[in-house]
Amino acid sequence: MTNESVGRQPGGVTNEPVGRQPGGVTNEPVGRQPGGVTNESVGRQPGGVSIDRLAARLCTLYGLEPDVSLRDFVVDDAGRAAMLEAMPSLASAGAEGREALLIHEDTDELLLALLLRDDLSTSDPLQDAGLDGHCALLEGISHLLYVLDRARAQRPVSRLELELQAEVDKFVDTWLLRREAQVPISPAQLRKRLFTGFTLEAAPEAVPRYREASRLAERYCGWLSETYLQRARMDSLLPEVRRFWRMSQSDKIGHIESR
Repeated sequence: MTNESVGRQPGGVTNEPVGRQPGGVTNEPVGRQPGGVTNESVGRQPGGVSIDRLAARLCTLYGLEPDVSLRDFVVDDAGRAAMLEAMPSLASAGAEGREALLIHEDTDELLLALLLRDDLSTSDPLQDAGLDGHCALLEGISHLLYVLDRARAQRPVSRLELELQAEVDKFVDTWLLRREAQVPISPAQLRKRLFTGFTLEAAPEAVPRYREASRLAERYCGWLSETYLQRARMDSLLPEVRRFWRMSQSDKIGHIESR
């Protein structure tokens, strides 16, 4: 689950289309605020899981060819502190959480900044104790990649859609990652870890949206498990999840509810 930062800024993520401005998506989402946050502070996470590797995995999984580097949008702890000092109001938008995607739609461009806590990159997804931190990192990258993809295609995106896709991404990519590393986790175990017993860090009005995203994702991932993972039908899994990524919110929900 993300912090309630998505869409809380002016011009945030709503059901209205984003990215239709002539200037398009900027890869300089920070550095324009007073307080000196620049791209020099971006992406200085310590060793561990690579942001670039996770982004590349999702791009490969979904057949995407982004024309910008996702790392250019990442703000580390030092950059976050400078942003909060310059703009204290960001704290109420969830910018103090583990990961937060800040979005501002200007007249001619879409400004994005992905705030990731430094210690997330040290979380080892091959260890059960590291799954939570790794999934938070993956969720932030999923949100950013999804917004960029939709903006490029001039398609609308909602907060529910962002959360739903990120929940699916966490399940599919984490399961595949552990399978490839020969440190498998059963689909049932992973679904339990991701979709039951979690604690929400969100404003009360956002809780129903997060719970609905989790409910839908659990149902879809359960169907993926029964249809593909447990039957070792990896050749058919890829086309299915790629189709799902490209569906609209209403089509995603209809697809899930029909399973």
